[in-house]
Amino acid sequence: MNVPTDHPTLDDAIQRCFRSPVSFVPHPEGVASSAATVRFATLPADETEPPGLENDELPYLALPDDRMAGPGEGGCLALVAVEGRDRLMADAVAPLLDPNTVSIGLMHVTWMPRTIASPLPEGGLDNPEPGELLVYQGAREALVDTAGGLRAAGFDVSTHLREDRDPSRPLAETIARQGPDLFVLGLGRHGAGIGRRVLEATRIPMLYVRAR
Repeated sequence: MNVPTDHPTLDDAIQRCFRSPVSFVPHPEGVASSAATVRFATLPADETEPPGLENDELPYLALPDDRMAGPGEGGCLALVAVEGRDRLMADAVAPLLDPNTVSIGLMHVTWMPRTIASPLPEGGLDNPEPGELLVYQGAREALVDTAGGLRAAGFDVSTHLREDRDPSRPLAETIARQGPDLFVLGLGRHGAGIGRRVLEATRIPMLYVRAR
């Protein structure tokens, strides 16, 4: 991995999530030279706007100074937020994360208008069958298609469907409950805005990728 082993922001819990060919470029010293180069920056305590993210140079890793610690032993758990329009998510994640060390929890957050009775049980669905997703727009593409792409790349993937008008709430609750090492999101709807709200609730390393 092309980064000093004593770099203060890239600890073992983060490095073990990535494939060995992945290199890291600190912001603002350089730009990503390939899809396997990750820009990264430290995010001061209580700040929720990663510096340089507005330049849309992805992939980008934000590392809060006051970040929560993951499990710290064994492999890496990554929570990946995905929408139906995030058709490039599997292709963006697979070259970066290491399937030998990373288990992926793939989460899609949906919302049904209150004029429609939602069939989703309280607490959502874990590992739903494709037929259970038909009523939710984009859910099949988000969970079934993306999970299939990631599994084909060798990842152990669990899928999770939640319902909330604000996706940041169930995402932050899951992060607080499971303590993943890494949170992955596309820069669209699940990017800057929702990323900021997740960081307000739980300080976790966040990997932004190009998912559309």
